[in-house]
Amino acid sequence: MSILLPYGKRFIEIKQQKNITVFEPHFAKPLKNPSEKIKQSLKKPYGCPCLAEIVKRRKPRSVCIVISDHTRAVPSKIILNEIIKELINSGINKKGIFILIGNGTHRPTTEMEKLELVGKEILKDFFVFDHKATDSSMLINLENTDFYVNKRYLEADLKIVTGMIEPHFFAGFSGGRKGVCPGIAGMESIKIFHGFKFLESPYTKPGNLQNNPCHIFATEFAKKAGVDFLVNVTINKNKEITGVFSGEIEKAFFKGVDFCKKTSTCYTEKKYPVVITTNGGYPLDIDFYQSVKGMVTALEIVENNGIIICVSECREGIGSKDFKRILLEMNTPEQFIKKIKQPGCFLDVQWGVQPLVHVLRKAKIFLVSGLSKKDAQLCRCIKFSSINQALLEAYRQHGKNVEVAVIPEGPYTLFE
Repeated sequence: MSILLPYGKRFIEIKQQKNITVFEPHFAKPLKNPSEKIKQSLKKPYGCPCLAEIVKRRKPRSVCIVISDHTRAVPSKIILNEIIKELINSGINKKGIFILIGNGTHRPTTEMEKLELVGKEILKDFFVFDHKATDSSMLINLENTDFYVNKRYLEADLKIVTGMIEPHFFAGFSGGRKGVCPGIAGMESIKIFHGFKFLESPYTKPGNLQNNPCHIFATEFAKKAGVDFLVNVTINKNKEITGVFSGEIEKAFFKGVDFCKKTSTCYTEKKYPVVITTNGGYPLDIDFYQSVKGMVTALEIVENNGIIICVSECREGIGSKDFKRILLEMNTPEQFIKKIKQPGCFLDVQWGVQPLVHVLRKAKIFLVSGLSKKDAQLCRCIKFSSINQALLEAYRQHGKNVEVAVIPEGPYTLFE
């Protein structure tokens, strides 16, 4: 049996296969004609009139379509093609359509990344631009609440949000309301969504929406900002579309969540001394900041004082300057938690470090990555140049007969 792990844009193989149990989602088969399925979903949505009927009733002069940024494997090009065709066929002037990239707090999108996201024709014919969470001139407050949203989005006559539904390490699932918060939210709102209190909640975990403060806040935010039509998809490990869920934001989102749960969930009551995980390959394993997601999945089944081996390319290094600065200034994980617990204290991208601390409290992290040994140490990880070297060290520490769990699609896997 060959066990392949996604690593950047390629795969690496586990050669040591003694006492190994593999947990992999039961991915649905790819749609034979995803474009046609998206087209049908625009005409027969969940919980609201079809997109053409909404256009007919509202007669919008401006349409904002929100898409995910370069860190997500959302097939935005295919989705946009069908939405734009439907809008133009319904009488919308193409000059009134603009595309907003929901960067959240991520870095700006390069021109090459924009080309990859939307394709040559859309980039040429439509205004495609980044959201900037820290630019107050781009933001507007919603009725004296904690909700700050992109001004161009709010002012659009018709608001369409796209995205992908998959397990998310603290919002429960991505997609739906997350396209708005944190996608096009202001930093003051993101500080709450990503804040210490929310992330310490026992309900803040992969696959859970019930009583999840991140989900509740983002849903309230999206409703207040307004979403006229949602188009979400699910994908498999080959990044192929397996389902399309369009319509009213909550009804379409929950339909997609139900589908995602069925295809993503693995079952085990056992805990393992050694767990191998990944961050799903490119683009999600683009840096260490993103790679914590795969580790959080492994937390569900690793023993206390166990080892998590994370396979993640990290082609862009550790992450943002703010993320690296926090790691540099962090004496111990507990000291970091004590600091951010203080009233009024908030560090930019602390939400990337807080889940890492949760992992470090329970297990050692072996990192198979392109990061340097020095950068891996800064991330509180032990660097290995290959998965098989990391496994040999795990065998040395826990014995050659130790049981090992493998999660090839780390962030896309749920456990019950």
